[in-house]
Amino acid sequence: MAKRTAVIDIGSNSARMAVYEKESRFAFSLIKEIKSRVRIGEGAYENDGRLQDFAIKRAFDALNEFLQIAKNLQCKKILCVATSAVRDAPNANILINEIKNKLNLKVRIIDGNKEAYYGALAVINMLPKLDEATTIDIGGGSTELVKIKNGKIIKTISLDIGTVRLKELFFDNKKPSDEVNKFISKKLLSLDESFYTNTIIGIGGTIRALGKLLISKTDYPLSTIHGFEYGTKTSLDLIRKIAASSILNLKSIGVKKDRYDTIREGCAIFGALIEKLDAKRIITSGVGIREGVYLSDILRSSSGKFPANFNLSLESLKARFAPNNQEIKFMTKISEELFWKLKPLHKLNDKFLHPLITAAKLTSIGRSLNFYQEHLHSAYFILNNLNYGFTHKDKVLISTIVRFYGKKVCENDVHVYKELLPSIKEINWLVFMLSFAKTLFANGALENIKFELTGNFFHVIYPESLYLVKSAIKSISKPESFAIVF
Repeated sequence: MAKRTAVIDIGSNSARMAVYEKESRFAFSLIKEIKSRVRIGEGAYENDGRLQDFAIKRAFDALNEFLQIAKNLQCKKILCVATSAVRDAPNANILINEIKNKLNLKVRIIDGNKEAYYGALAVINMLPKLDEATTIDIGGGSTELVKIKNGKIIKTISLDIGTVRLKELFFDNKKPSDEVNKFISKKLLSLDESFYTNTIIGIGGTIRALGKLLISKTDYPLSTIHGFEYGTKTSLDLIRKIAASSILNLKSIGVKKDRYDTIREGCAIFGALIEKLDAKRIITSGVGIREGVYLSDILRSSSGKFPANFNLSLESLKARFAPNNQEIKFMTKISEELFWKLKPLHKLNDKFLHPLITAAKLTSIGRSLNFYQEHLHSAYFILNNLNYGFTHKDKVLISTIVRFYGKKVCENDVHVYKELLPSIKEINWLVFMLSFAKTLFANGALENIKFELTGNFFHVIYPESLYLVKSAIKSISKPESFAIVF
C-alpha cells in the first residue's frame, strides 16, 4: 500500500480531493483536503442529463490541478470515483476519455448502491458503534440511504433526489414549494419500513452545514462536527425554515454564504426523510465517500473493517506523537490495576475504565511539542484530534483527565463542558489514578510493583526504595481522604 494516497470524488456539485498518509498497517491521517465547486451537473438536469461543455471544462481544469497537488505531495496512488451526475449522463464518455487521455487518470463511475456502501463503510469504521441506524447521504444528484445493524450493512438504496437536481428543476424556476414536496414524496415511496429508524447518521455538505449552524445557535462547547448529536424534535423547525426561505433570508438564519446555493434544497430533502423514517436523533458524520473509498482499499484483507479493539484516532496519535511503547504499556497496565484495586473507594461505574486507559495511552503525546506543560498540550491534541470512534463526551472526558494532571478539579475549571462531563467527584478520581500511574513511571517501568487496599490504607508494594516517587505522590491531590503507604 502506498504511504500517501489521494482520493478524488467527482460529485454533482463539487469535486474534492483528500490525501491520506499511512502511519502503520491500518492507522492513517488526513494531510490535505481541497474542494472545487465545479458543478459538473449544472445544466444537465434540464438537458436530459447531458453534461454541458462549460461544466466539463471546469471539472477538467480542477482535476488537472488536483493531480499537480498530488504529485507535489508525492502520492503514489490516486483513486478517483464519479457519482450521480456523471453516471446519469449519456455523454459521460466525453469527460471520462478526456481525463484519461490528457491527464492519464482513470475515473471509476460508481452506481448508487456502491456510493451508498462507501459512505456507510466510513461510518461503520469511524463513528462509535451503533446497534442500529440509517445513514443518509444527500448529494447534488442523488441521495443514498443505508440500513446498519450491529456494525453491518443490511440494505442500501439510491434515490434520484439531490440538491443540484432540485435547484435546477424547481428552486431556480421559483416553482411552488408544494411541487417540490410532491416530487420528493414521490421519490420516497420506494423506501420501505426496513429503513425506518430511531437514529439517522447524516453524511454530506448539507447535513454538516446544518450541524455547524446548530452548534453556533446552541452555544455547544465543541466545534467538532463529526459525532455531533442532536434531536429531531428541536431541529425540524429550523430545517423546515431553511427549506422555505428565500436566499436573501438565509443570512439572517445564520447560514454561511458558501452554502446559499443548495442548502434550501438539501433541507427540503432532509426534512422529508426525517419525517418518513420517524427518527428521533441525528448523528453528524464528518466522513463519507472519500474515506469509504480509501478504507475499502486498505481494508481489503479484513472484510472492510478495522480489527477488533482497533481505534483509528488513538492509533494515529500514538504513531505520530507517542513512540515510547514501554511507557504506554506501563501506563495502561498500572491505570487499569489502580482502577480495580481502588474500586471499593471510588465506586465508579465500569464504563469509566475505557476513558481512563485511553488517557493513559495518550497522556504524554504533548511532549512531542514541549516537555513543559506537556499535559496541557496532550489535552489539546486529544480534544481536537480524538474524533473517530469516540463520542464527544468520551473525548472531552479523556482530555479533561489528562489536562488536570496532579490537580483537584473544581466546577469552575470545567463549566464550559458541563453538559458533556460526568460529576466532579468522578472526574477527580480518574485524574488521580492517571496522575498516580504517571508519577510511578517517573522512575521507569517498575516491574513487579503491586497494590493492596486494606480499609482506608492503600499499600504500594515494591522491593526497592521509591524515595522520589513518595515525594512526588504527596503533591497529587486525592479525591477523598485515605492513606497511601509505601
